[in-house]
Amino acid sequence: MPKKEDNKIGLIGATSYIVGSIIGSGIFIAPKGIVEHAGSVGLSLIIWVFCALLNMITAINYIELGTSIPESGADLAYIDYMGWTPIAFSLLWLSLLIQSSSSAAVLYLTFGKYLVQALEPIVCFTSSGADNCAKLFGFGLLLFLTLTNMFSLNKFAARVQIISMCSKIFATLIIIGIGFFFIIFRGATSHYRSSEIMKGSDWNAGAIALAIYQGNWAFGGFTTLNYGTEEIQIENFRKTLPRACLGGLLISAVIYVLVNVSYFAILTPQEIIDSSAVATTFIQRTVGNGPAFAVPAVVGFLLVGTLNGDVFGWSRYMVAGSRRKMMPTCFSLIHVDNDSPRVSVFFHTLTSIIFAFMGDTDQLVDYLTVTGMLTTIFALLVLVIIKWKKMPIASDPVKYSIFWPILNLVIMIALLVIPIQQDPLSSIIGFSMFLGGVVVYFIIKFVVSHTEFLGVIDEKLTHLCQILTWTIVDSGPEEKTRL
Repeated sequence: MPKKEDNKIGLIGATSYIVGSIIGSGIFIAPKGIVEHAGSVGLSLIIWVFCALLNMITAINYIELGTSIPESGADLAYIDYMGWTPIAFSLLWLSLLIQSSSSAAVLYLTFGKYLVQALEPIVCFTSSGADNCAKLFGFGLLLFLTLTNMFSLNKFAARVQIISMCSKIFATLIIIGIGFFFIIFRGATSHYRSSEIMKGSDWNAGAIALAIYQGNWAFGGFTTLNYGTEEIQIENFRKTLPRACLGGLLISAVIYVLVNVSYFAILTPQEIIDSSAVATTFIQRTVGNGPAFAVPAVVGFLLVGTLNGDVFGWSRYMVAGSRRKMMPTCFSLIHVDNDSPRVSVFFHTLTSIIFAFMGDTDQLVDYLTVTGMLTTIFALLVLVIIKWKKMPIASDPVKYSIFWPILNLVIMIALLVIPIQQDPLSSIIGFSMFLGGVVVYFIIKFVVSHTEFLGVIDEKLTHLCQILTWTIVDSGPEEKTRL
């Protein structure tokens, strides 16, 4: 069923999802991943710029994929387009059951912790009380964003995202402004002298590779629109996607570099590594302890946009999986008036809440580092094959040279080797989980083809969800509505 144009997002809304997804708490709390491996001010800034350029290359490849195969679902849609359904199925379920739920849980629990930290000067919390309050604050934010995503994207959730983007830019501009004030008017340039700027640089290839890996993680989120391609207004679609993606990535890159320039003007690399909250330490050293107390609250509220983008992306990922018969049909249900995938949004919220009570899931997420890299590698391979064989795609897509996906593919394969060398056990488990998902696909396919009870359950569940959420099955966009 074609979606209504007034429920979709335009250029500003699309850009806000990119900026909101990329810029998170890391730049305010612990932007030390690159510094730990680079060792110096100069090399750290060089790697930040290099990572921005590297992600620009990945971004233009995903722009071409998004306009060549203009369907929601990002990597899932592209991999399934080639007929690699078992691979797509495995990556889909591993991402949804672990990565999506854990990422949302980390975001809203972090939001809650920052709010509790901001209230500590005026409220006395016990250890258990602080933990419970953090969860309640986090649940409150998650449920609020769930509610906004139950209605028209353009009228509610996208507006929350635009406000969040503006808030993030404003907050980072304050840090940048303070830093450059000290550089220009207070002469805080000692760390940028020729004798100091490269001091302590670690030129070991492994260290630089790990620093680049950290930088790539910091820029994660620029593919958010690919997960919900069909939510972008059809008018000027091929202009909106590249402008929003590259524009949002450029804004984030400039902010990242300038914020780090400000940090390094005041703090040494070791002080950044030792600080658990760099923005707080920076504010304390520049304007005093008073304003520093507000930093946790500011950072907490800036996570609203990141979590909102998470709900948007993963719910559309489920819709794409359901339309391809890789998930129950009920996950492809959309509201008849506002086109919201209500069942998928609710399911994502439910699994995210469950993860909040599962304890430490970091190791479980680490296992998926390999599968995350494999997902991108398979998507880039799809683009190379499409361009090489000149396969049929959507009319008039945005096109770039085949050199870029090939270069990107080589770099991603090289980066895949890093986690394998660093933690071979986790990598082996990750590969095993991926292969296990492929096996499960064939088992389910066999069961479905030889029995009827799964089809009956799916039909009854879909009917129930339709009654409860006033939704209909979304079979996907017709070619004429998306080109």
